[in-house]
Amino acid sequence: MKVIAHRGASGVAPENTLNAFRLALESGVHGIELDVQMVDGVAIVIHDRWIQKTTNGTGLTKEISLEYLRTLDAGGGQKVPTLKEVLILINGGCIVNIEMKAPGCELAVMADIDYALQELNFSYDQLLVSSFNHFSLQTIKQLNQHLKLGALTAALPLGYAEFASQLNAWSVNACIDFVDRNFVDDAHARGLEIWVYTVNQVEDIQAMLELGVDAIFTDYPSRALQYLNEASAL
Repeated sequence: MKVIAHRGASGVAPENTLNAFRLALESGVHGIELDVQMVDGVAIVIHDRWIQKTTNGTGLTKEISLEYLRTLDAGGGQKVPTLKEVLILINGGCIVNIEMKAPGCELAVMADIDYALQELNFSYDQLLVSSFNHFSLQTIKQLNQHLKLGALTAALPLGYAEFASQLNAWSVNACIDFVDRNFVDDAHARGLEIWVYTVNQVEDIQAMLELGVDAIFTDYPSRALQYLNEASAL
């Protein structure tokens, strides 16, 4: 089971910052998840629509300027990075799950992905684009059919993972609150991986392991990796 650092090692460093991503890389994590919003046409890495949750600034993310954003503290003196800056930092060192939050961000995200594939040490296998906005995922697939899609859901659909198959997704990324044997088996029967968020407690890690989940998103990647290493040694 793969361990994906949720917004980097966000349990021990400010989320979605270069420091959080560095710590995740140093832990030997399988992958890093990050969130993309748009500012001045640039893909930036921050989760919320409003910047005040994770910075000392105020305002609706899509309405501020990049110049203003660069003046803000995202915690511990860290700045809000661009997607390109994060990809340069990771440089093919692990899987990157790019979650698109902003409507209409597809072209900006694709430009940075193209840069990562052409100029950095990334392969297609190391990139996964996910979103709760399934229209955005459909657009990404139309722009580049080779990219892997992660179809996000915060609810348990009546057809289990059928919606992800309809999107020609590679994985279904689902909330831990409802993931059960039926959902996992249905995803696997459709040829989909199942990645589960957000898994921080060791009891939940063990439960996902027993269900045969393919990957977990966690705020504490070092702890999760240690637990899995110890479990495999038993």
